[in-house]
Amino acid sequence: MKSPTSAMTVTRWFSFAAVAIIATVLLAGCALGGDQAQQTHEVEPGAIVAVLPSRPGLSPAGPVTPVDAAGYATALVGHPDAALASSLSDAGFRRGATRTWTGADGASLTAAVGLWDDGEPANAIGGQAVDAMVPDGQAWNPAEFGGSQGARSDTARALSVVVGRVSLFLRATGTVDDAAVLRQMDLMRQSAAGTGSDNG
Repeated sequence: MKSPTSAMTVTRWFSFAAVAIIATVLLAGCALGGDQAQQTHEVEPGAIVAVLPSRPGLSPAGPVTPVDAAGYATALVGHPDAALASSLSDAGFRRGATRTWTGADGASLTAAVGLWDDGEPANAIGGQAVDAMVPDGQAWNPAEFGGSQGARSDTARALSVVVGRVSLFLRATGTVDDAAVLRQMDLMRQSAAGTGSDNG
């Protein structure tokens, strides 16, 4: 477990890194023009997290919680972060929703879904959140999720996927395994893309 000082250092690094990468991506977006305009797919975040069941070993699903930028920042890093919340707003974050499951021995799984003005800043922030949550982990980019950004260690996993203007993020700790994260992400992506799911 990281010390409070270590956790604050990671959070501070993430906040500053997010500001820098958002500025870079937004400048690139202006240059790309037409490519950015093609990212128009939108789905309400609450509708996506609402379809997620509990995974084996975890508690029944917690309530679907609508969040603003501050709430979404908390869902990504696990605690309030005013600088990150401000960065999200500057990057075009519009609204989000979260849901959490818990289990024995510190196991937890948090789903965070956001709706943005543009998918590129969402993708950049998702990647930074992955690095911040599992700083000592190995890269994890499941082939079934094209363009995914993830990392995993013995005690933590994080996975980020963007569909159009919708960001999908899962943060897992403790005994939550790859299969649980992958199944939830599959259901989230199906819902975001408008394809069917069996809720299983």
